[in-house]
Amino acid sequence: MLWEPLAVAALNQSIDVAASAPFARALSEMLGSNPRDASLALPLKPLDEMYALPARTYIENHGGEVRTNSPARIERSGPGGADLSGPRVTVRDETLLATTVICAVPWFALPEVFADPPESLRATIDAAGRTAASPIVTVNLWFDRVVTDRVLVGLPGRSMQWVFDKRRVFGEQASHLSLVSSGAEHIVSLTNEALIELATREVRDALPEARGATVRRAVVVREKRATFSVAPGQPPRPDTRTSIPGLFLAGDWIDTGLPATIEGAVRSGHMAASLVLSNS
Repeated sequence: MLWEPLAVAALNQSIDVAASAPFARALSEMLGSNPRDASLALPLKPLDEMYALPARTYIENHGGEVRTNSPARIERSGPGGADLSGPRVTVRDETLLATTVICAVPWFALPEVFADPPESLRATIDAAGRTAASPIVTVNLWFDRVVTDRVLVGLPGRSMQWVFDKRRVFGEQASHLSLVSSGAEHIVSLTNEALIELATREVRDALPEARGATVRRAVVVREKRATFSVAPGQPPRPDTRTSIPGLFLAGDWIDTGLPATIEGAVRSGHMAASLVLSNS
């Protein structure tokens, strides 16, 4: 009732499968000397408005450029298969020469980034390609009335582990509930109809106010590769620094010691930035 919900939420994997080291690391940082480290933050706006849009504004206000829907590939600039003397990035039909590139794609996309990967990076790319994924399933239910006055409700022992009421985020009057299942291997292949029925049943089992309410709308979101697996035997996670001068890796899957979390992604970005600054 305590450790399993915490572990599954942090690791996105069943405690029967996941390794303990990333969970122990997360606990050690949560339960340290500062009580605020264990604070639970509930966003009052969508995550893109908290992170992506302010980041884009900051970059553009400081002379940078943000391009979306622009697939990029890193190519070698050295002859005959030698290591890159400096990263060269092709974005559609444009080639950009850069002294520094921070590659922050998810692990499963890394093999697609390199048109002709240098030999010195093949082990990292191969390890990324062999890393398994763990899914998350989210079912959004819109009821015709308010069914809870709580922002967050835990559902221990059920397939959907958490219920978030999104009324405060989106300013809606009736209940908009998001039910989340982490480590959702056992349900990710169900049909949308089956997932909606499952989520509705589990909400009504847990929230008496929902039993007489009508579901007006439902949306299922499957993220089959939501996070990398932390099961024993997975390939090693790479360092931020690569064998190619000027090329660094970032993302929650980099070897930060933490599981696949926003905190891990942020930490990897700081690691990459620090290396860039130290090399400049």
